[in-house]
Amino acid sequence: MKAETNPPGAGQSAAEGQAWPRSIAVIGAAGLIGSGVVYQLALAGVGSTIQLVDLKENVARAHAIDISEAQVLAGVGAPQLSVVNPAAADSFDEVDVVIVAASAPEVPGGDRRDFLAANLRLLRLLAPTIEKLSGEDGVVLLLSNPVDVLADCLHRITDISPDRILGYSINDSVRFQAAVARELGIEPHRIRAQVLGEHGNGQVPCFSSLLVDGAPVALSAAQQEHIREDIDGWFQRWSALEPGRSSGWTTPLGVVRMIGMMARGETFPAAAWTAGAQGLAEAFIALPVTMSSGRAKLTEWQGSAEEQAALVKAAASVREAAALTQGYSQELSQEPGRPGRPTQ
Repeated sequence: MKAETNPPGAGQSAAEGQAWPRSIAVIGAAGLIGSGVVYQLALAGVGSTIQLVDLKENVARAHAIDISEAQVLAGVGAPQLSVVNPAAADSFDEVDVVIVAASAPEVPGGDRRDFLAANLRLLRLLAPTIEKLSGEDGVVLLLSNPVDVLADCLHRITDISPDRILGYSINDSVRFQAAVARELGIEPHRIRAQVLGEHGNGQVPCFSSLLVDGAPVALSAAQQEHIREDIDGWFQRWSALEPGRSSGWTTPLGVVRMIGMMARGETFPAAAWTAGAQGLAEAFIALPVTMSSGRAKLTEWQGSAEEQAALVKAAASVREAAALTQGYSQELSQEPGRPGRPTQ
């Protein structure tokens, strides 16, 4: 059983000796993003234990040795790292946070439908492990893409309540912040910017809440259009490089920041269950949330009429995409040896 700890929203930051989370599991810890998450969490001193979960046990063990030595160099005594093979489900201990970083490789210029199907198959294989690790109270943080659709699928193929599932979306806001900085010719750290909605083409840059040096700023229609073109073209520019990898440094650092905000009860953007809020279809899209008693709570948000309409469209889009994936799920559930529940 999981040790008693303060729930999200009741702890302090790692630097202040936060009480939550005490225990973390990273699924896909042998990969670039998974190992990066472990590295950032370990050097930040977040938690008391981190389980590295991966079928590539040898690689995960090598990462654990290397990161543990980095902790020595940095003078960080905790968390302690351990390696777990996902095939040994009976040996799992429940944790406060399960971070799912496992993903099928994304082929530059490949079919997004095929990528979704591959990650859905992987998610179904991992579902029993995620359920076992998260127990009755653990929070599940998905990093795999398309994160909003996969979060919806995880909710439907497991008994994990949707308010314990979050999808990572901070990178979209970071790219918006950088694009605004380029347009205005100022340093990015002076800007507060937020992207909500669907990850990818359905993202909603919130110009109505844009701040520079803490004060609201109004951009012209031409400036907004330039910024939208900048952020909408990010994935194409990245894919053209054919790097064969994802954002292996931004995402891990963002995960640490996100967990810190969860612990302190602060508001942050994440793909969360809408529960029909603000006239939105029931789906997972990026919205401002806080954590309370281990559950994600939507926070009040007032954007422009255009932004609110875009959120409604994004929720409908994710809902439709998630419904289409149920066909994949039904096919997979009929294949012999495929774990996971039939769709509801």
